[in-house]
Amino acid sequence: MLNRKIPYVIAEVGSNHLGKKKLSEQSIYLAKKAGADCVKFQLFDENNLVNQKLKVYKHVKDKRLKYQHERFKKVKITIEHLKILSKLAKKIKIDFCVTPFDYKYVNKIKNYVSFFKVASGDINNYLLLKEIARTKKKVIISSGMASLNEIEKALKFFPKKKVILLHCVSSYPTLKKDANLINIKFLREKFKVTTGYSDHVPGIETAANSIFFGAQVIEKHFMPKKTKLAGDYQLSINHIDLKRLIILIKENYKIIGLKREKEFNCEKYGKKTLRRSIYFSRNLNKHEKIKKNDVIFLRPFNKKGVKIEDFSKIIGVKIKNKVKKNQLVAYKNLKS
Repeated sequence: MLNRKIPYVIAEVGSNHLGKKKLSEQSIYLAKKAGADCVKFQLFDENNLVNQKLKVYKHVKDKRLKYQHERFKKVKITIEHLKILSKLAKKIKIDFCVTPFDYKYVNKIKNYVSFFKVASGDINNYLLLKEIARTKKKVIISSGMASLNEIEKALKFFPKKKVILLHCVSSYPTLKKDANLINIKFLREKFKVTTGYSDHVPGIETAANSIFFGAQVIEKHFMPKKTKLAGDYQLSINHIDLKRLIILIKENYKIIGLKREKEFNCEKYGKKTLRRSIYFSRNLNKHEKIKKNDVIFLRPFNKKGVKIEDFSKIIGVKIKNKVKKNQLVAYKNLKS
């Protein structure tokens, strides 16, 4: 999953397929076409997820249904069809991930997922975490709304090499000023695990910029067909924008580049033309001693000359042979 440096991109379909088999299958093809590494779905039963009197979430633009229980019932997907989607993903060579919202689902689907995802709302659902841990599969955990103590407790269920922690802000949609991307780096340093970003900000720029904070996994809500009937309409992107996002991520990866140890290859010409070396400022005769005013620091740099840092070492040293103005000061011209 992470055998490379360029971030791993997850197209989070969630329930944006609206419970329609054709849309769910189309989303896999389109995610693959856009260049995503993984497609992710949610598996839930409305009766085990929400109270029947919970009103439809405020970020859902489709107000034809009054209660979230009714909405989840309408957009859910069955385990049987989930298995079909898994086989389809395998066929076209894209990873398949599921967020199970009930611990009872874990064993039933463990052989059909590349890894599991734990939603932010379930970071303290220890029954679910234990069941996922038993499968020995990798798991991604979103940290929206969680305190550091809650994150630490959740991570204890898994070996560090098996878990990836995503910075996430559980606000739908999230404003750019609330993205708090610095937490990607902070969580990595705090918990010593691989970290990434689950994005709820509209558009693609914030998700793409998360790479600058060290995100190795980027999850973006994705819909095969842009429609306000989808609950995540405001913060989801289609396959065209998903492709643009992946291109931008790769461009940003190139911008990050390498840590500086010496000049970069592209700077070699600049080092020669912008750095200085020591040159004689006037003609000097044999055996004359070099005074401070007898030399000048000029471009270009010449590695054959005395280093500019060693300037003080040549003051008072005698000249071996006659030298001319603007001649490079080299040790071969000086008496030892």
